Amino acid sequence: MESYLYSYLIGNVTLIVVWFILFFWRKDTRKMMLTISALFGIAGLIVDPIYSSDWWFPKTLTGTMPGIESFLFGFTVAGITSVAYTELFSKKLRNRKSKKKKKDKKDINLLVIALLTTVLFFGSYFILGWNSFYSSFPALLIPTAFIYFKRKDLILESLTSALLLTIISFIFYRIPELITPGWINSAWNFNMISGVTLFMVPVEDLIWFFMAGLLIGPLYEYWQDKKLVDKR
Repeated sequence: MESYLYSYLIGNVTLIVVWFILFFWRKDTRKMMLTISALFGIAGLIVDPIYSSDWWFPKTLTGTMPGIESFLFGFTVAGITSVAYTELFSKKLRNRKSKKKKKDKKDINLLVIALLTTVLFFGSYFILGWNSFYSSFPALLIPTAFIYFKRKDLILESLTSALLLTIISFIFYRIPELITPGWINSAWNFNMISGVTLFMVPVEDLIWFFMAGLLIGPLYEYWQDKKLVDKR
């Protein structure tokens, strides 16, 4: 399989397995998981062409970028991150206040984060001319800092989710590399990044997963004005 046509898909399949395990583990977190998965699946279709312009160049089944793999990557990564902390540490969602916040006010929470992320990422890339990896820093960290400022109770979930996602991300690289040796060297533009790897995984990718986890982990709770409490 020298063309590595299926390598990106294989990586996504490994994440799909984790996604389904978490999805069937807890019925009460499925709505949250599906909602965040759908949002970031669409986002994956939008940003993957940017990342593939200077960071990595994975082949897709359709021979296009974005491909179906782009949607699957965003869908699975976000879904896993959204519930990993909640499920593994036996937490459940509760409204923060006895009186429910109006839906339109909740949606403003999501809109602000979405606009911040979009403007910072595309502005850094197209206007400032930054590499897509470096454009990810303000796009992911500044909205995360905004959530921290508004909701300090979500910081622990954010940090833990980021760590869990970073650990899980290794399977996305190692299993395709095991099945299709040489995939990482063929698909990553090491001239545009540091070239430093950890267990063959580019360190920039691990940093990206950690930053993505920081933002995605507490996003649903922030958006819906929920808090986490012990399930027991």
